[in-house]
Amino acid sequence: MHTPPDEQSEGIVHHLRLLNRQVRQQMSMWFVFRNGIIYGIGFVVGSTILTAIVVSVVLKFFSNTVLADVILWIAHAR
Repeated sequence: MHTPPDEQSEGIVHHLRLLNRQVRQQMSMWFVFRNGIIYGIGFVVGSTILTAIVVSVVLKFFSNTVLADVILWIAHAR
């Protein structure tokens, strides 16, 4: 079953208008600013969680070594 060319043209034009609206929205300053804030917060939270996991693993497996002493010294430095 083939759709008539007029319906295809209308569908294509409709989708092009939707794409143009989405591109305009994604290029706006508010969209870029909001996504930058969200990605920045995600990066900080993810880095903190990853660091906590690595430090706890190192302290668990290397508890009586110089490496553990250095990490504890860094963690308690104020």
